[in-house]
Amino acid sequence: MNRKSIGIVGATGQVGSGVVETLLENNSYQLLLGSRKIEKLVEKYGNESEAIQYKAVDVFDKKSLISFCYNCDLMINTAGPSSIVLDRVADACMETNTNYLDVSGDKTMKTAIKDAMTKRNSSITLAISAGVYPGLTEMFLAFLMQNNHESIDDIRCYFAGKGNFSETGAYDIISSLEKDEGHGMAYYCNGAIKKMTSGIGSQIILPPPFNEVYTLPVISEEYMECLNDFKITNAYFYNTFATQKMLTDFITIKAMQLFKTEEEKRASANRLMKTYSTKDKSQGFIIYVVWDENGVKRKKWLQSSTNWNYCSGVVAACVAMQMLDIDFTKKKGCYFAQSIIDSKELFNQLLRTGYISMIEEN
Repeated sequence: MNRKSIGIVGATGQVGSGVVETLLENNSYQLLLGSRKIEKLVEKYGNESEAIQYKAVDVFDKKSLISFCYNCDLMINTAGPSSIVLDRVADACMETNTNYLDVSGDKTMKTAIKDAMTKRNSSITLAISAGVYPGLTEMFLAFLMQNNHESIDDIRCYFAGKGNFSETGAYDIISSLEKDEGHGMAYYCNGAIKKMTSGIGSQIILPPPFNEVYTLPVISEEYMECLNDFKITNAYFYNTFATQKMLTDFITIKAMQLFKTEEEKRASANRLMKTYSTKDKSQGFIIYVVWDENGVKRKKWLQSSTNWNYCSGVVAACVAMQMLDIDFTKKKGCYFAQSIIDSKELFNQLLRTGYISMIEEN
């Protein structure tokens, strides 16, 4: 039986490593790994084999990308910063009729891809926002609501992470502020966005090692789409910060719009990296969800002690395996990843990897 072929660009980064190593554990696919320098791939993964092959690729060179995408059943993009790479890899996939998965992505990327698909009359399947946040935050919500949404009245989700920012990650966060997507200081109510009058800097105690954190309410497009699918009455999402200074710096950069020029973006990214730098070497993340179900408060969360960038790759690999099992002819178009997966099967896969635990408070 012929193995399906998966191409991965950005394969030597933290996210790409999570994708590659998770797929190699499965041992069911032919992997084509891309990097500007083949030597970096050999250094990281060893020599080529029956299951893994290498090809030099430059995501900013269209001809190079098109050459790489040919003969792949699915392309996974983990190259960054995503705010600079944008939809370049997706565009090459439309050219080569290759299905596509992106660890990153947002409303702007989704709109750009859908417009390009219409112009090209493209019939491939694309899924974006397939990492930890956004991505797993919405997939976990879908998993929880799949069988219980009719009895859920109020749901609150908190995301917290431990570990220092990479330069690429910090740059992408600053670039996202410039787009000003999503709805800050807001909550979801019966399909509409409502403004909140308080919530910035509120404190909540999360399970160890996250403990006391400071909250910043925001409703993203991915989160809102998931809520619309399940018709939840009231919902909140909180990004959280380990210290008041982290939160203050983040709000200051946004309020003063310190991202208008490339120089400002780099300076603000460096500022975030310094603020988040800590002697605490622990890594990981938590997606903590509290909801009311028939008058009873319930709490359930995902927790990991592995770097969240690596885990974004693990999540994307599990989504990719599901994508290759679906009938692409019935799923043409561009989706947020939560809309294309079977959430129950996804979490069966994720929990088997051992990188993520699911815990419920009785």
